[in-house]
Formats: sequence, structure tokens, C-alpha cells
Amino acid sequence: MTPRRTIAAALVIAACLTFAAGLVLPLFSIEPAAGRWTPVIKIFAKEQFAMQSYTLPGGIATLWSGGEIFLAILLGLLSLVLPVVKLCVLWWEAFFPNALPHRVLSFFRTVSRYAMVEVFLIALTVLLVKGMPGGSCITLHLGTYSFAASVLLGLAASHVNERYDMQDLEFIANKTFSNKN
Repeated sequence: MTPRRTIAAALVIAACLTFAAGLVLPLFSIEPAAGRWTPVIKIFAKEQFAMQSYTLPGGIATLWSGGEIFLAILLGLLSLVLPVVKLCVLWWEAFFPNALPHRVLSFFRTVSRYAMVEVFLIALTVLLVKGMPGGSCITLHLGTYSFAASVLLGLAASHVNERYDMQDLEFIANKTFSNKN
């Protein structure tokens, strides 16, 4: 295995591990508040003002059980299925180079760019809660950072693999062209 392939393989393994951590660790927690009335309201509705933590699968399950089927499916596809497909393709590229046709790799590279949507959704949720009146508080947890790290490591592995593939294509083209002369 070449040094570049070793780097790509290490990046893919790290991306897989951080993705798995992002699935099981809490992404964020929300502590609802109602401004200066929070202590009084907590007396009568304590469970509604309790801090709630969310994991990605738990959030999708909550959306599903709450009747938000379309949103649950969309979030599941963009945050679970697509990143897993991306990591599988990166794994295949790193450990079995030139086994997948170039068209397949090109397609998955294009589609996998949308795998970062989950980080955008988390950021959007943070902005929405921070903008709520009454002083509600949102706290990001290790799961959010694990997802972000997985996305960045996946991008780096994809970049390393893509450059390696381009060098292979240039080498083959140069060799073919020089043999014809």
C-alpha cells in the first residue's frame, strides 16, 4: 500500500469511528425557559421544562412518532443512509483501489456532498432555539463535534483518493500517449 493510500485508509477509519460516535453520543440538549416566569411555571409543569438531550436516531424516532414522517425520512436519508454510503465508497476506494468504475465513483462523490446536511440541520436547530424568547438554552455535546469531525475526515479522505485517482489517470494517459509515439 502506498503512503497516500495509507493516509486515505487512516482518514476513512477515523471518519467511520467519529461517525459511529456521532450516532450514539448526544448531539445537543435543550433547556426550555419562559423568562422571568420560569421558576413559577416549573412548579406546575416541571416535566415540560426539564432538560432534554437528543441523539440523531432518537431525534428521527421522535419526529416519526410525532407524525413528521416526511421530515424523519429526509433526515434519516441525509444523516444516516447517505453518510454510510459515502463512508462505504471511501472505504472501498482506500482498501480496494481501482475496483469501482470511474462513473460509479464520480456519481457517489457528487451525491456524497449532501452528506454534510446533518451538520447544517444541527446548526439550524441551534439558531432556532437561541432565537426563542424566554432564555431557552441549547448546549452542544460531543456527538455534534463527532459528526463534524466525521464529515471533515470524509472530505479529506475523498480529496486524497480523488488526487490519487487523478494521478493514476494521468500516468495511464501519459504511458498510453508515449507508447503511441
